[in-house]
Order: sequence, then structure tokens, then C-alpha cells
Amino acid sequence: MPGMNDKKLQEKHFALLKSKYHVNLLKNISSPTLLYLILRKADLGIQIADSEFKWLAENHLYETIDTIQLQQYCANDLNRLEAECLQLKLKYRIPVNSELPISSPVYLVLWKLDTEYRLTDSEIELLNTQNFENTFTLVKSIRHFVELKNKYKATQHLDNFTESPLYPILKKLDRRELLSESEADWLLEADLETPLEISWEQEKEKKAEIEFSDLKSKYQVSSHPDTSISSRLYSVLKKLDRDEELNADDCKWLKQQKLSDLAELEQERKGRKLFVQLKEKYKATHYQESEPTSRLYIILRNLELSQLKFSSLSRDIQAMLDNPELQLSEQDIDWLIQGKLTETAKIAQQIHFKALKAKYQIVDPRLPMEPFYDIMLKIEREERLEPKQVVQLIEEGQLSRSGKIAIAHYRLEAIFYEKENQRTGNRWNIASASSNWRKAGEPENSLKVTDNVNWTKVRESDLRSALLVTRGAAFRDLEQLDKAEECATQAIECQPQTHQPYTLMGAICYDRREYLKGDEWFEMAAERGANDTDDEIERIVRMTKDKDKRTEVAEYLLSKDPKRYVWATSYLK
Repeated sequence: MPGMNDKKLQEKHFALLKSKYHVNLLKNISSPTLLYLILRKADLGIQIADSEFKWLAENHLYETIDTIQLQQYCANDLNRLEAECLQLKLKYRIPVNSELPISSPVYLVLWKLDTEYRLTDSEIELLNTQNFENTFTLVKSIRHFVELKNKYKATQHLDNFTESPLYPILKKLDRRELLSESEADWLLEADLETPLEISWEQEKEKKAEIEFSDLKSKYQVSSHPDTSISSRLYSVLKKLDRDEELNADDCKWLKQQKLSDLAELEQERKGRKLFVQLKEKYKATHYQESEPTSRLYIILRNLELSQLKFSSLSRDIQAMLDNPELQLSEQDIDWLIQGKLTETAKIAQQIHFKALKAKYQIVDPRLPMEPFYDIMLKIEREERLEPKQVVQLIEEGQLSRSGKIAIAHYRLEAIFYEKENQRTGNRWNIASASSNWRKAGEPENSLKVTDNVNWTKVRESDLRSALLVTRGAAFRDLEQLDKAEECATQAIECQPQTHQPYTLMGAICYDRREYLKGDEWFEMAAERGANDTDDEIERIVRMTKDKDKRTEVAEYLLSKDPKRYVWATSYLK
């Protein structure tokens, strides 16, 4: 029967709907008929009313409610999808009237862009091929914005659209442009500290670059290729401008770069600084000039170098300090006195005196300035000393007979007597000159003085004898003993009663180790008035270079008369 069939179909339909909408129990449901009606409406896509949802909830059919709501949501999804695609078109500047089906891959690209903000090159190119010029430009800008956020560590800012105030700020940072005060405030308020710190750092670098350029211009090195503020040149120029001292590496680098002007500038700066220190040290602070080219600077520098000479420096440095240009002179001291730098002049005289003592090998620290400073100044000027004064100082033991001052004195005396001979023609000056050259330790010059003597014109026996004795003594100094003996013999023939040639013969015999024969000559000298034969013998021993020979003669003298020759003990080995 049809009715029976409809009822069965209805029951099957109801069972199917209950299974589809997750209705598991019916015993607690207040009205199965109402449930069947709600399920039929839901399955036909008819909107379920709020009262009906309420009834389902009262009967605890929550799973059924979820299923119906999901079904109704899915039924409207196409509309929603179309609306969302329209929003994407508007957001990403795709013309609204463009015929772009919902199945177009463009929507997938836009969706990806909207959620991840990362597109591949091929995806961006897809937008370009669709001729969506505004969209293509926008997407490239967004991509650039994301890259900038990553670069400048601003990824915590979620807005990736280019209308964000952050985008122009980051573009400014990328162009190394200074931010405005309002832009800096915006970063601060947005808690974007890293981009702000980068901006500050860029501002410092910009100022440094401007400073570097200005310094290059100021010090006339604009043509130098270095432009980076990390360069050595920038560091050097800053030091120069701040009056800071360059280190050895800086100076070496300047020379390598052939920046001689800067190197000279550094030397001048050091000179000015040193000048101030030297003026303070040497009591010349009232002197106004400060340039290291001034005469005072050179004098004070040489004063300081003179002090260095007395310290334990290497021989190479000591030799360098012996350069005459680095020596303090008497003229320098006179200049100080004339410039009313009295205290400085006194200090300079003390240092100059000390330097001259070192030059003339005087080690006694108690040596008074007077008269020795004046004596040494005269020697430096090559002025003749007062012979009596020198003799007196030697006799008093204040000057060594063989010391450098005495030798310099004898040299000046020799030169004086040579000039006197040329001026007056008095041949006694030749004898004096020859004798003084010997005392100065220059026997060659002693012989040279007497080489050109016209002996035929020397008729005075005493003069002839004196010339022969001094010439013979010079030969003896040069260890040419046969020639020395020849001169002594001729001198004796000229004046047999003068003791000098006998003393010379005695010395020649001692040099030949003929001590007994030498004593005979010394005795003959004493008989003729010589009172210094023992001094001559002591000088022979002292000047003997051969140690064995010196010991031998000392032993001979002590065996002969130990009291008379007690001094000889000091020459024993």
C-alpha cells in the first residue's frame, strides 16, 4: 500500500537524517516529530531558527547543533570566499572591474602575500604578467619593506604595508639619511630601539665623515684616496688636530704614504711641546717665542742632548750626539747672556763645563770652574794659554802633564812659535815649536818643522845643539833610534858642556836595553847640570809599551837602588 510505503520510507529517511546529524538517542527527546522537521529543514538547506537551535540544546543534541551550523556555514562559503577575494583585490590594488575568476592563481599569490609576506620571484612575476602594474609595484614595495625590517631588526613591527610610518624611516636609514626628530620619537614610542640606535650611529658616522673631509681640506691632503673614517689617515688627522702625540707606527705610516708635510707638521708640534718643557726646565719661561725654529729652542735642545751624553747610551747614539750641530757652544751661552736669560746661561755654563771636562778627559768631579772653564774655552777658540799658568797647574798636580788640556796647550804653543818664526825669522822659535809638537804627541810635526832648516846658516852652537836635540828626540819618539843617536852625537859636538844631548843619549840606550851604558850618559848629563835625569828615566819606563821590557827596566832600577827608584815597583807585572 502506498501509505504503508511512505511511512516506511519516512522512517528510513528519519533514521538516515539522525545518523547524518549525529542523533544517537531518542528516549529523552521531548518531540521526535519536531526533531524530524528540524533535520529535514537542515538537510534541504533551509535556515534553522534560533528557537529551533534552542530546542536542540534543551534536548542535549549539541553534536547535532555543531553539524547543522557547520553545514550552514559551508553553504555560505562561496559568498564569503568571493567577498574575501574582493577585499584582496581592493587591498592590493587590482582593478575591481578586472575579470579575474575566483579560480585564478593570482588569488593564491595575494593570499600568501597577505598571510606570510613572502613571495618567490616567480610569484611576483605572475602578477607582472597579469598587467596589474599597481599591484606589482605594491608587492615589490612590501617585499622591500620586509627586507628592511629584517636588515634593521624591526621585525616585531607586524604591519608590513607600505603605508606604515616605519617604511619611510627604514628607507632613510638605508640611504644613510638623518632622521627627523619626529621620526626618532616615533621609533621610541614604538619600542623600536635597534633602528633608533642605528640611526644614532649613522649620525655619528655622518658627522665623522664631514669632520674627515674638513680635516683633509685643512691639512691639504684632499687628494689622498682614503675616504673611510676607519682609515689610518682619519685617526692621524684627528690626533694632529687635537694636539695629541703620534706614535711610531703613525709616523712610519706617514712616511710610507709620502705625506711628508704631515710628518713635518708632527715634528713641529713635538718641537713646540718640547720647547715648552725645555723652557720650564732651563728657567727660560719668560721668553715669548714658541716656534722650534728659534735660536733658543736649538740651544735648549743641545743642552738636553748634552745631558744625555753623560748617561749610559750606546756607542752609536753617543757618536750621533758628537755631531757639532748638536753641541752646546760658547756662542750659545753668549747669546743667552745678551738675551738676559741669566739663569739659563748659568745652567748652560755648568753643562758646557761638564761637557768640556768629558771632552778633555777630566774625571775629577771636584775640579773648580775657575780657572779651568776659561782655559778650556780658550782651547776651544784655539787661543794661546798663559804658559806660566799651565806650568803652575801641572806642578800643583791640578793638570796632568800628559792630559788632553796640556797636550792642547802644547799644540797651541807649537802653532804659536811656528807663526812667530814666520813673522820674525828667529830660529829659536823653530826649536820651541819642535819641542812643543813633541810634547803634544806629534813627533811627525816636530820633524817637519826642522826638516827645512838650512844648517849651514845656523852658526850659533847653542841653537844648533837645541835643534839637533829636539829633532833627535822626535826620531826617538818614532823609534828611529839610529837617527836619534846621530842627532844627539852632532849636538854633543856642537855643545859638549850642555846636558840635553847627554840625557837624550841615555834615553836612547835605555830604549836599546843598554841600561849600564845609559846610566853613564845620564851621569854625564847630571855632571853638566841636569837635575831631572830620574824624571826622564821614570818617563822612559812609563812610556814603554812592551810590558816585558817595562818590567825588565823596573827590575833593573830596583836592583840598582830600591829606595831611589821605589816608584818602579808600580811597573812590575
